Amino acid sequence: MSAVSYAEPQETTSFGSLIGAVAQRVWGEPNKRLSKPGEMRWGNQGARIVYSNTGAFKDTEADQSGGTLELLRHAYGLDKAEAVAWMVREGLIPDRARAHAIKLHPGQRIVATFAFTDATGKVLYRKHRIQPGRGDRSKEFAYDHPDGAGGWRWGRGDNQVPYRLKDLANAPKDAPIYMAEGEAKADRLASWGLIATSSKDWRGYDFSGYVKGRSVIILPDNDNTGAKLADKVKADVERAEGRPVIVHLPRLPDKGDVLNWDGDVAELTALVDAAPAATSSEIRTKPDIALLPVVDASEFAGKTVPDREWGLEGWEPWRSMVFVTGMGATGKSLLTQQRMTCSAAGLPFLGVPVRQGVSLYITCEDPIDEMHRRQESINKALGITWQDLRGKLLLVSLKGMLNKELCTFDAEGRMSTTERWASLKATIAATGATHVTLDNVAHFFTGNENIRNQVAAFAGLVDGLAEEIDGVVILIGHPNKAGDEFSGSTAWENQVRSRIFLGLESTREGEVHDPAARVLTNSKPNYSERGKSVRFLWHNWAFVRHEDVPEDAMREHRAIAEAAYDNEVFLKCLAERDRQRRAVSDSSGPNYAPAVFEGLPHSQGIGKARLKRAMERLFVARRIEKGFLWRDSGKGRDVTGIREVDLGSPNATPNGPQTHSPDTPNQSPQTPPPTHLPPIGGNGAAHEVPAPPHENEAKR
Repeated sequence: MSAVSYAEPQETTSFGSLIGAVAQRVWGEPNKRLSKPGEMRWGNQGARIVYSNTGAFKDTEADQSGGTLELLRHAYGLDKAEAVAWMVREGLIPDRARAHAIKLHPGQRIVATFAFTDATGKVLYRKHRIQPGRGDRSKEFAYDHPDGAGGWRWGRGDNQVPYRLKDLANAPKDAPIYMAEGEAKADRLASWGLIATSSKDWRGYDFSGYVKGRSVIILPDNDNTGAKLADKVKADVERAEGRPVIVHLPRLPDKGDVLNWDGDVAELTALVDAAPAATSSEIRTKPDIALLPVVDASEFAGKTVPDREWGLEGWEPWRSMVFVTGMGATGKSLLTQQRMTCSAAGLPFLGVPVRQGVSLYITCEDPIDEMHRRQESINKALGITWQDLRGKLLLVSLKGMLNKELCTFDAEGRMSTTERWASLKATIAATGATHVTLDNVAHFFTGNENIRNQVAAFAGLVDGLAEEIDGVVILIGHPNKAGDEFSGSTAWENQVRSRIFLGLESTREGEVHDPAARVLTNSKPNYSERGKSVRFLWHNWAFVRHEDVPEDAMREHRAIAEAAYDNEVFLKCLAERDRQRRAVSDSSGPNYAPAVFEGLPHSQGIGKARLKRAMERLFVARRIEKGFLWRDSGKGRDVTGIREVDLGSPNATPNGPQTHSPDTPNQSPQTPPPTHLPPIGGNGAAHEVPAPPHENEAKR
């Protein structure tokens, strides 16, 4: 293995703080049962130990010990230089030999770099344009800043400044400032001898001093996004008491900008001179009052009407928050994790087209091990590999952590964001995620869900996040105890542009014939057809559409579903007869259970033959038995007959049917395996039978 040079090689102890991260990359996740604070252990007996407080390790079986470099020599046979190179590749330490600190994915390259300097010209940080972007993006951007030792560190650092600050700081006060949508465009304007900066990362309040009292010429790109950004920057300049003027360049193609404009500086100057200039008195009546971002409808004339964009076509509007609710134990977490897998892998979700992009799923209720188990089943069901999801599907578990709320409310109901909110935004920015799931609202929103303005403020916060990341944010909620599709204030319904509900497929009378059947309903679509639905099955810890299942396999499934339904009907009839203190028997005669039950309304008309088969199944499964029912004191004798077995009693058999959530597999070895349903084709639903339960799960 070749080594790379590293300035000023350090002693082993200099890497002591990295030993935990190095050990986890080498040995995987530690044994949680044997580990404790300051001491992580690996192996069934905990023979490999890392002492994070001292930066040392010990392998008692191999009789090896030392620091971080010794650990890499022990594990991989690396010398000091090779170990340092390994840590550079793993992103644990900066590579001072590299020209940047940006982690590029396969096929990506940096095509342009823009230096942000202070007023003296000293570089504070750099912005790199990367092509192609992850997911379906044509490009993406990343930042790095000097590390103080001749190298680079990821991120902007603490001091964010306008682009071409040196020019802004040293320009005459009467010189206008030109703002274009991006650094390359600002550089072109500067090449014409103009004072120019970028509006892309403009921070209105922080940068207000640079535009106060000055004329600011804003040159929007020729598209809807450019118009929105121009209006935002105009409002920022107005708040700073500047004089903004929006100038639309003529003859631009759709989505065109100053880089492909065929004009020159003389024509631009003439356009600026002809534009109506805003005066401070027109902009505001008081220094602390800002105008709303008004758009003159006539500006739409001649512009192409933008296509509506979707995360999940017809279901999830792009740049919006989507509220997903559902009945308990129907599999909301499984549903959204499979949905995020499809957007990461570029697969349709249950047959519905989904926009591909980096997907971030954050749960507060499941540990990462449970997400691992669930994801393995999803991967096998969809026919994808872990490598297919590399850098595209990112999972976060906050289970057991404190302070998960994204905002708080004071006594007067005013909202303030929290450190968790800042952490969420930083994580999204670092990963480039455009599909984000927050599971669930009870943890992230700790206000009063019955107070409209608090719900509205929180929903607006999350919806604004979707707009900011140019993506979609899915928020999972719960129905209330009364059976409504969401709990708390109707503000949840009013604030979201799309609300989706997951339920069990049932008849008009509310009867559930197939406990594995699900229906996803578009309960509130602001931009599409109301009430449309997708029907599918829960099968082998993933979801699959009915129409994707071969008919022979579907017939087998229907038979199993019918049997489960008939069993429940038989038990309901038995409970009714027991309530009436009227015994039934499994022997032919006037009290023969199938014949008696056939005439009860509770039998739902399934008939004597099906009731007989249900009785035989329930006897085999030990859900029913013959025995003492009650004492007939009038006749002075015991009454015997068929009775239901109490599953909670010590004598109950483990072989009876069990109800459990599809989100949390109960893979008991006594539970009969479900019928395999191998569907046809790739529609974001299962098309392959998942592997048997993991060995450690089967022992639960």
